[in-house]
Amino acid sequence: MKKFLSVFTLLLSMALGALYLYSLLRWTDASTGFATQGSTSLRYFAMLVPVLFALLTGWCVDSKKYFQDFGRKSGLVLLPVSVASEIYGFMTILSVFFGEETPLSSHHMTATLALLGDCAELLRAVLFILFGVWGLMLFFEKYLETPGSSMLYLGVAGSAAFFVHTVLRFLVQPASLYRIPPAVEILAALAALLFVTSYLRAHYLPGRQGGTRSVCRNGLLAFFFCTCLAFPQAIWQAASGVSSPVTVPLAAALGLTGLWGAAISMGTIWDN
Repeated sequence: MKKFLSVFTLLLSMALGALYLYSLLRWTDASTGFATQGSTSLRYFAMLVPVLFALLTGWCVDSKKYFQDFGRKSGLVLLPVSVASEIYGFMTILSVFFGEETPLSSHHMTATLALLGDCAELLRAVLFILFGVWGLMLFFEKYLETPGSSMLYLGVAGSAAFFVHTVLRFLVQPASLYRIPPAVEILAALAALLFVTSYLRAHYLPGRQGGTRSVCRNGLLAFFFCTCLAFPQAIWQAASGVSSPVTVPLAAALGLTGLWGAAISMGTIWDN
């Protein structure tokens, strides 16, 4: 049952992601984020369906089952996740220091607020770099069998990037349920945060009850919101000229994180 649900959830997420991209291209104003046609409530209801199936899939996983780290194929996704995180981090640092507009400094604001926005961007960028370093160390340890530790504290510090990203999304995005793109970015940030933190707990505390269930559930949620919704949306915003230079690299890092979550979930479910 759980195998069927996991596959169905992935296929449903991809189908709704394609429909969402179509709605962005046809019925969404890129400059404001408001839908020009169709029901906003219906869009949110459609998002709820994969969430329910992801929760149901996670519930079908034995809560007492020990978490077994990713298989070889699913773990390969960790490499591009780490590289994308590094690219975003360094691009953001260069953008801030060379005066390019970043999401928190591109609005009309005072010099003090602009400085605080740049500091917040730099903090998020540094934390994503740490997350990328941790991911690379874990990848090399697992696949190249190099000596050393994957460093719990480095992983925890790197995971703080997703916490800071979530907080910043809440602070800077327009507070309106009728603007779907900002809501998708917030939901994607939350989904990525849930998956990464649940993976860290399950990886370093494999005997923790419910750890495997949490990873499978949150991995599917991250795939839907980050990979199927937020990443295509970022491409659409970039093509429409309404995004900053680091929007696509950040969305790519999150989208690959969602893909990693799906690989972990499917590997865990199908290998057992």
